[in-house]
Amino acid sequence: MSFRTCLVVALIAGGAAAPLAAQDTTKTPESAAEARARVARRAAGLTVGAWELRGLDPDPSIDVSTMPLITGFLRKGLDARLALENSVGVWRRVQSIEETGGLGGTPGEEVQSWVIAQTTALRFFPVTDAGSRFEPWVLGGAGITIGVDDRETDGGGLLGGTAGGSGVQMIPGFSLQGGAGAEWWFSQSFALNVGARYQWTRFLQDFGGERTYQGPAYEVGLTYKFRYN
Repeated sequence: MSFRTCLVVALIAGGAAAPLAAQDTTKTPESAAEARARVARRAAGLTVGAWELRGLDPDPSIDVSTMPLITGFLRKGLDARLALENSVGVWRRVQSIEETGGLGGTPGEEVQSWVIAQTTALRFFPVTDAGSRFEPWVLGGAGITIGVDDRETDGGGLLGGTAGGSGVQMIPGFSLQGGAGAEWWFSQSFALNVGARYQWTRFLQDFGGERTYQGPAYEVGLTYKFRYN
């Protein structure tokens, strides 16, 4: 992974994550039960999983690899069974073609496609109140997505895209997602979070040879519950 790619991804992810740190300092009168529910639903977490894309069938001559989908989230309780969640997910797909010499040979090329999605979602706990040990959930949300196209080529441009030659290009888009899963609270502060979601992402122009990235994502991770008022 090149230094410039790491720098660009870090800057974008940091900017997208800024809303996660924002805290609501205004307070309105509420009952003791509502206050307890808000505190019980206030949490943060990290998940790691696989995003299985549909409809992307590269040529057999193209070597394709992906990294896990990594997502961090911050959750704010709305009531005993509903929470507002902001998250940032990062995923990478690498396509490469080895250089072949001789007459009619192909130039070497590598394209790293970073998908950085900032999502606002509602997470609903349909059968449990805040504080239950095992909590099934359903989730739905939407948000802004940035694609980072990092391209290294000897001049062929065989992998498509709008970036001519080598360089880094940022392409905007948007995402929709919905899913279901469960959290198991094995202590007062930590839970195992397991789930599956379908993520649909559309970019405003060609990105890594495609405009639409969609498919199911399977994830597992930890949730931490804040224990303060």
